[in-house]
Amino acid sequence: MSIKKMIALLLVIVMTFALAACGSKDKESDDEKADDVKTDDVKSDDEKADDKKADEEPADEEPADEEPADETPDEVKKTIYVLAPNPDHGWTGAIGVFAEAKVDELNNEGKYDVRFQTFASADDQIKQIEDIIANDPGDGSIGVAMLPASPDVENAIQQLADANIPYTAADRIIPSVADTAVSNIKYDNVEIGAAAASYLVANGMVEGDKVVCIEGDGSSADTDRTDGFNKYLKGEVEYDGKKIDNPWSSLDSVTYSGATGWNPANAQAFFETYMSVADNADTKYIAAWDSGLAIAVFEALNGSAIDESIKESFLAEAPYITGCGGPKAIYEIIAGDYSAYPVAEEFGGIMDVTYPPAMIQDTIQALVDHFEGKPVPQENTQSAQCVTADNVADFMDQGFE
Repeated sequence: MSIKKMIALLLVIVMTFALAACGSKDKESDDEKADDVKTDDVKSDDEKADDKKADEEPADEEPADEEPADETPDEVKKTIYVLAPNPDHGWTGAIGVFAEAKVDELNNEGKYDVRFQTFASADDQIKQIEDIIANDPGDGSIGVAMLPASPDVENAIQQLADANIPYTAADRIIPSVADTAVSNIKYDNVEIGAAAASYLVANGMVEGDKVVCIEGDGSSADTDRTDGFNKYLKGEVEYDGKKIDNPWSSLDSVTYSGATGWNPANAQAFFETYMSVADNADTKYIAAWDSGLAIAVFEALNGSAIDESIKESFLAEAPYITGCGGPKAIYEIIAGDYSAYPVAEEFGGIMDVTYPPAMIQDTIQALVDHFEGKPVPQENTQSAQCVTADNVADFMDQGFE
């Protein structure tokens, strides 16, 4: 056999084996498919459903990066300036004590920056207000809660309002600027004057009797009390739902002290001068617009400035006196403790009208409420109560030093 023929034969053999191998693979593949069909045929319906679900469910995907939440910038911490008298003594001193306590409470809570500033005079307070205005950041973050020192601060308060700085005021409301305040917190001073007149009338005071009114400082609290006293006597206002049975046509028998500045020493000096006139010994009725001014009358009678014979004649009348404010000292006297002022035992009656110095805390809270968007009444006039020997036990724990 030639070489060419041998090569051709070898090629035929190789090709034959290759075709045989392909056929074997195809047969194996068909057998595998048949086995798969047989396997599917024997699966339960539940297994088939699970297989289908697995085929349909997408592969787990990596969670997309979450977008950071929008951050709200921190609000500017608001600053509240509290302007009150020095917390020393008397009603105005008690205002300072209650103010300081509220300031501490708010600062401990930490939501506000509350700054307590005291004044000794109207000039002091005017400068405080001017400094606040000068340092106003202009973003609405400051406010003022105050007891106006006197009507002399009227222009400073107007400047505060013109600067759009919200403020609240207690007690000594200045009428010309009252409508610029967020809130004016006071007691009904006309009612207080009427209450004093009603008490004295109920204890025998009639037109023509000598009467003394010991006044304050010419502020609204002072003038409203005098106004209420006079109007009750003239039958123009009522107290406790009733008017006077026999209105007075003249107030000529009433002596008014004029401004004492709420200072007991000034009230004492006035009364000593008044009682230096022998004809005034028959004065039986005294209305003082502050408890400290009423106690000043006891001080004058305890001292030696008033002639003893005039003093005896005066006390023989068993006089009546009213005050306003509620210090413990007056409550103790009303309750029958005359150890500090023995002459008080000679009085026919002593009455004090409540006028809580804690109102300054309501004044501060009103500004807080304003900042927090709560409704705040612009005119917040509260009602007072008369304290006598009949009910003083209910008020003893409310008196201030």
